[in-house]
Amino acid sequence: NVTVVMTNEEAVLDYHNLAIFKDRSAKESIFIGDYIDGGATITYNFTAPGTPGTYFFRCDTHPFLMNGQFIVQ
Repeated sequence: NVTVVMTNEEAVLDYHNLAIFKDRSAKESIFIGDYIDGGATITYNFTAPGTPGTYFFRCDTHPFLMNGQFIVQ
């Protein structure tokens, strides 16, 4: 199980979320978190993939600016 606490430090009308996918194509989701408004904090709880590897995460609002690797060991 994974717990991620995310705080949106942007302006009030700038929404963000956490979305994790099998790879950069973003066709197969592992977890899609709710969007939060600027100034808000959310706790996401989900089950990581059982297969070790490197997965892709992003903010669905800003997928080309806010993205990276989610590594399962």
